[in-house]
Amino acid sequence: MYNEVIYLLHRILQTTNKYGDNLVGLVERQVFAEVKSIGQKEFYEAQALGLKPEIKFVIPDFYDYQGEEKLKYTPFQANATAQYYDIIRTYRAGNTLEIICTRSIEK
Repeated sequence: MYNEVIYLLHRILQTTNKYGDNLVGLVERQVFAEVKSIGQKEFYEAQALGLKPEIKFVIPDFYDYQGEEKLKYTPFQANATAQYYDIIRTYRAGNTLEIICTRSIEK
C-alpha cells in the first residue's frame, strides 16, 4: 500500500551572495510511497561496491520521479523527525519505481 509520504528534493540555484558563493535552495514534491527494507542479497552486493543502502521506497508511478538526488521522509511515529536520504539507485518495475537510498548527513 502506498500510504507513506515522501518528499523528492530538487536543488535549485537561488542566488549568489556578495562573496560570489552560490546559495542553493531545495524544492520539495510530495509523493505517496510504500516503505520496504533492503533485501539481504541486494545489501551485500551494494556493500561490495562501497554503497550502504538503508531503505527502499516504491512509488506507484515512475513518472513521479524526475531525476531527484535526495528525498525526505518522516516516519509515521510519535515524535519522529524528518530523515534525509541520498538516492543511490532507482529500478523501474512495470509502472512502479523502486528508489534505494542511504542516509544523508546534509539536506
